[in-house]
Amino acid sequence: MISSIEVQSFVREVDRCERQKIVDPRTGIAFAEVGLLERSAVPDIADRAVKAFRGWRATPLDERCALVEAMAQLLHERTPRLASEFSREHGKTPVEAEAELARAVETLRWSAERTRVLLDPTELPERGGAKRRLEMEAAGPVLAVVPWNFPAVTLSRKLGPALAMGCSVVVKAPETTPRVMAAFAEAAVDAGFPGDTVQVVHASPTTADALVRRREFRVVTFTGSTRVGRQVAAAAADGLSQCVLELGGHAPVVVTAEADIDAAARILAAAKFSSTGQSCAAPSRFLVHRDVHDAFVDAFLRHLPGLDHGAGPGGPPGGMGPLHTAAHRGAIHALVTDAVGRGATVRAGGELPGGTGFHYPATVLTETPADARVLRAEPFGPIAPFVAYTDDDEVVDLANGTDFALSAYVFGDVEHARELGRRIDAGSVFINCAGGAAPDAPLGGRRDSGYGYEGGDEGLLTFGRLKILHAPAVR
Repeated sequence: MISSIEVQSFVREVDRCERQKIVDPRTGIAFAEVGLLERSAVPDIADRAVKAFRGWRATPLDERCALVEAMAQLLHERTPRLASEFSREHGKTPVEAEAELARAVETLRWSAERTRVLLDPTELPERGGAKRRLEMEAAGPVLAVVPWNFPAVTLSRKLGPALAMGCSVVVKAPETTPRVMAAFAEAAVDAGFPGDTVQVVHASPTTADALVRRREFRVVTFTGSTRVGRQVAAAAADGLSQCVLELGGHAPVVVTAEADIDAAARILAAAKFSSTGQSCAAPSRFLVHRDVHDAFVDAFLRHLPGLDHGAGPGGPPGGMGPLHTAAHRGAIHALVTDAVGRGATVRAGGELPGGTGFHYPATVLTETPADARVLRAEPFGPIAPFVAYTDDDEVVDLANGTDFALSAYVFGDVEHARELGRRIDAGSVFINCAGGAAPDAPLGGRRDSGYGYEGGDEGLLTFGRLKILHAPAVR
């Protein structure tokens, strides 16, 4: 039986509207549905955001930050229950779902703590007989467009800084993971945020486009595909709204001849197959020096995860959940089929498994030809294509050989790895390690991976505007 997602007052729905079914990726069976906002409701949503902003920006900084911290605490307390619901609607393992929620809580708390410090006014030196004071004020209402792959942590990186800075926020939530989005809205209500300071909506692409075009939203922060990111930037230009675009990635991995093979294989396999490879920053092209290529592939194969078919305890340790949708699994398999048809060798996986749901095995391809689509199109799944290289110039050219420039990984002697890392065009380069985006560090892409920053002081300041106050110096 399909039930409707229960929503609180901060989640906007229209009684007579199109509805989206929510499918369990482990079974392929719909178990709930959510209403999609109608285009006619967009002006009202924007108007509510403007009215809420006027009151919220006047709220004292300490009070704003305390409410963000209260929301974080409520999410922390509700994580054990929410993690299983999140796992069911997304396909993440329960451990992955709980870890993402913990990162979201950490991000909200950091945003509140850091904003208190960052908003202290700055006195500039006198000039022309005038004192000058530099202040930061809230940018205005914010539209935050959140993806399905890491909805909790991505929302926290937008919502925490925007609210702490004094902005009201409309969240265009992913339709396929509504429960975790509703949990943020519920926590905002229960923490005591004023009405309409946070609004969560689910919308069709045409309604989402109408939201982006509303000039009331002074900042549009979008995480998603490069194709849609271009559309968002074009639509936001109508109102001269500032955009932050965190888009696709195709992260190269460079394994040099002096790398610690066993350690590199263990670290990279974990990073590659976490959340079934559905991350824009996940390792996705493995460029390995010829002298160690075969040894590294053998070591990597020893760390492949099995499939986790259970939504709760009992799945194999380190098991990998299903892909999020049937269409996404089909696209992943098409990339594998294309590579094999062009000459790649399948060393593991590569076949559609039987049974229910949208599982796909950890897949390793060697001798991947340069014209294989998997080396150019963002794979966004559990495929690890390998390419052997000979020297530094060759591998730098290979690493920079796509239009994406978000993340990269280099394993080897530290100084040599740093030298290579500086030559690779990417916003983040991991040297002999891997990790997710931290709250206190800016994350941003280049070229087709977008522009602007989330995280760190740079991400907080996205939601502020500088103002200089000039006054005659009193003698």
